[in-house]
Amino acid sequence: MLQGLTVDGERSMDVSASRFLFSCEELPVEKELLASSDAVLLACKSYAVEHLAQVASTFLKPNGVVLALSNGLGHTETLVQIHGPQNVVAASTTHGAYTHESGVVVWAGLGGIGLAAPPLGPSRAQLESLVDVLSDAGLNPTVHEDASALVWEKVLLNLAINPIAALAGLKNGELLEGTLFDTCMMVYREAAQVAAMERVSVPEESEFEAQLRRVLTLTRDNTCSMLQDIKAGRRTEIGALNQALVQRAEAFGLSVPVNQMLASLVQVCHP
Repeated sequence: MLQGLTVDGERSMDVSASRFLFSCEELPVEKELLASSDAVLLACKSYAVEHLAQVASTFLKPNGVVLALSNGLGHTETLVQIHGPQNVVAASTTHGAYTHESGVVVWAGLGGIGLAAPPLGPSRAQLESLVDVLSDAGLNPTVHEDASALVWEKVLLNLAINPIAALAGLKNGELLEGTLFDTCMMVYREAAQVAAMERVSVPEESEFEAQLRRVLTLTRDNTCSMLQDIKAGRRTEIGALNQALVQRAEAFGLSVPVNQMLASLVQVCHP
């Protein structure tokens, strides 16, 4: 960021460093950044959400909104506990991007950003203002009525794809082969039971199966982020995905053995 920002891929751009104000935890926050943001977007790994949600309090205006564009369950609840529901937007994204070792951000896949207000959340007008900003950036935002359903729809795909691809060392499209796809669907069936107990509306099995096949086909050559993390010796997001599902299932007295096994195996693959 000190040299500016370069983006390649779906859209190419160069943004000068002069357009940014920088802050880091080791130094005092610039006065211009204090309580100055209409919106704070947390674009981070799932395990960093709670900490950065606290940091966001420094930058957010009293009537501003905060959202987490991170994989996993529980982020909206975490933000609500810290900021109150009136300042929180539930969010989910299907854009694909990564940072090249050169520092260039590669926008690898054009997707969208889903937004929804949780109960007692921001007004429709606040959501529309956020939509306008994201639309101007070409990020394809849409407003959804059900915050929980919005989050779960993306999470179901992450639960079914990421740990299996990561443990098998396979690209997404290879999960369409043999019995691996059946295992993906077993993960879904267990997760759907937990969603039902939480009174969250999720796609029916046939609808999800078609959606999963479509996503695996479109991302056939992709290496999922969990496999990338394991290969690099980094912490994975399993705690906010299959392990989080296991914890929620236990609260209802449900058994989700496939998700439990996947979570346990991924956890021993990283620090």
